[in-house]
Amino acid sequence: MTLIFNGEQLAKAKAVKLRAKVAKLKEQGRVPKIVAVFFKEDAASALYTTLKQQVAADLGIMYQARAFSFASEVGEIQEYLDECSDDPSVTGIIIQKPWTAKWQQVNPSGDFAQWWTSLVSHIATKSSHGVNKDVDGLAPATLVSIKQGAWMQEGMVLPATARAVLAILKDYRERFDQEFSYLTEKVLLVGQSDLLGRPLYWHIKKLMERGATVPVAFGEACQIAVSEAQASEKKCEVKLVGRQGFRELIEQKKSLSDFRVIISATGQKNIITGDLLAPHSIVIDVGEPQGDVDLPSCLNKVDFITPVPGGVGPMTVISLMANAVDLLKDSIEQ
Repeated sequence: MTLIFNGEQLAKAKAVKLRAKVAKLKEQGRVPKIVAVFFKEDAASALYTTLKQQVAADLGIMYQARAFSFASEVGEIQEYLDECSDDPSVTGIIIQKPWTAKWQQVNPSGDFAQWWTSLVSHIATKSSHGVNKDVDGLAPATLVSIKQGAWMQEGMVLPATARAVLAILKDYRERFDQEFSYLTEKVLLVGQSDLLGRPLYWHIKKLMERGATVPVAFGEACQIAVSEAQASEKKCEVKLVGRQGFRELIEQKKSLSDFRVIISATGQKNIITGDLLAPHSIVIDVGEPQGDVDLPSCLNKVDFITPVPGGVGPMTVISLMANAVDLLKDSIEQ
């Protein structure tokens, strides 16, 4: 029987614990405050910002949003980010990443990647401001640290979506299969974005290389220690592919059956169907705004699957709030 994950339910359970942590921080005179930048032309970003404000308010976290336009001068946005980076009352900064296609409608001859980097590089990190405020884990310095496997030691956080996926896998282990660890499986990541694919690949790869003997910290980031012998016995592997790499896997008739854990985030509707999967697969669908996975064809074949909506989405929001608490706790302990 296939287990269908309930993201709303787990997010609510995590909210109870987070609310208590925020209350304790407030007793110490510290209030988590997130400043969010979003772009008014991107309706999805505006909606996500509103949802995050609501969750933050419920937890006791301040969430201040500022809208800009795709036509706004880069310098104007950078100046605002610099102000927030320098403001000691601000403990987390997020830029709601818009759809490239939406941005290019306003800037048809522009370079989206260059524009985006010019903004996220102005989010405070320890290397630039002595404190980490990159609450969504997307600043260049944070991504470099994740790639090097040093982000925990440097008091940084994983992107919220990556943390959400790890939390879901951890929950599956705790509630349904205590023998499971993604660190002893073959894992396929479909989609190479900085929001999920690349940082999650770097993180899992580093854990596998180290035999997963990492400190129990930062919540969902770590699983139970797995020895190199255990990992070798199961021939663990993590593979990252983009859309082209995914098509090549299918064309080579390798399907996806070599992989036990499949995490997909392309936004291409139903590119993953049940006939491509091995029995007992674990499938995490991070497709947005539509699911990557054809849910009906996977039922009764896979062991565990996340739906869209109601799966990774609610967990991403609560993971962002957990990141905010972790950043503030780390700044207090320094």
